[in-house]
Amino acid sequence: MDTIFTLPLFILSVLQAFITALHVAPGVGLPLSQALRSLTRSTASRSAIYTFMGALALLSASSLYELSKGADKIRSGNLRGEVMATVDYLRAQVSCALSLSNLLIMLLNIALSSERCKLDFTQKNLSAMQRQVKGLQAEYDRVTSAGAAKDGPAGSSSSGVAASLAAAAAEEATALKKTVDRLIAEKQQLQAAAEAAEAAAKSSEARVTAMVSQIKGFDKEFDRLLDENKVLKAQMQRTQQQQQQGAAPGGAAPAAAAAAGSGASKKDD
Repeated sequence: MDTIFTLPLFILSVLQAFITALHVAPGVGLPLSQALRSLTRSTASRSAIYTFMGALALLSASSLYELSKGADKIRSGNLRGEVMATVDYLRAQVSCALSLSNLLIMLLNIALSSERCKLDFTQKNLSAMQRQVKGLQAEYDRVTSAGAAKDGPAGSSSSGVAASLAAAAAEEATALKKTVDRLIAEKQQLQAAAEAAEAAAKSSEARVTAMVSQIKGFDKEFDRLLDENKVLKAQMQRTQQQQQQGAAPGGAAPAAAAAAGSGASKKDD
């Protein structure tokens, strides 16, 4: 890295360290934090800050690259006796340290300004709420003291009225409690009846399903029996036909034999 960046980076780091120290100052810290907060909220200022941070990151990367090359030379022993190379290596270390420190301090200042503004806003809200609570407490004390002063002479009558109202409220609460208990009992009974009806419906549905399956089985068995009956009828018909066909030739043969026997007897005579 060129040595022209070393002095500006050093000055910038000192300036940022001074700004960081001003954050904790009693009278200067809050305005400074508010100013930095407004800068970070502006689009143009935020773009400039991010650009500067990117430049610092590039300088840090360049310094780290030079340090890596110098470290390779040191491990290989090429820097022995080379004064300028050693000085350049030390300058790269200083530049890397200054770049990283400036980047970190800038991020720290932005974070400190944001947290300081948030703390101031919280403190203001808390103080406003405390003032409101104090005002409400004072108004409550004034109203209660005025009410006590007015109700002093008529305390006995008001206490009697309050007692009667409390008794009426207690009776009404008891009646309402009884009504609620009765409604709860009726609800439980209706719920039990609904559960019983649901169970009966489920059991009836199961029985109907079983009966339907049995009927389907009976239908299948009936169809099978019908098929067997048809087969048996066909077999019986074939058997009867075969018997009839076998009986017809057997009757013609004895008749022919008888006719031949009678003819032979006539010739003998």
